[in-house]
Amino acid sequence: MNEFLLRFALKTDGVVSGLVAVLSLLGARSLDGMLGLPAWLHWGQGAFLAVYAAALWYAATRQTVIRWVAVGAVVLNAVWAVGCVALLTAGWFEITTLGIGYVGFIGVAVVVFGSLQVAGLRRAG
Repeated sequence: MNEFLLRFALKTDGVVSGLVAVLSLLGARSLDGMLGLPAWLHWGQGAFLAVYAAALWYAATRQTVIRWVAVGAVVLNAVWAVGCVALLTAGWFEITTLGIGYVGFIGVAVVVFGSLQVAGLRRAG
């Protein structure tokens, strides 16, 4: 089975998610003012993404990719994208212009990661 694309997609998603986790956990108070999103949201995001990133990396580095983790990543990326749209349109917070760009970028990124993961799952068979 050709798992190269799937491994690449999972590892890349894991690395980016891990970096966002660190940013969210360490910079929550600063991001609160800059993005217009509350610190508790950054802490929650950071905690979730730390676990998510570790799971993706673990699944991608096994001899055979753990398929159910990859499928879960696709689902979570789709849910995350919908969450980004909801965050931008629901009016729950007074999001700054930088915050709109940040949430929008994350929304696009998770769609790209999910699409790569779907393609990788299809290639892997």
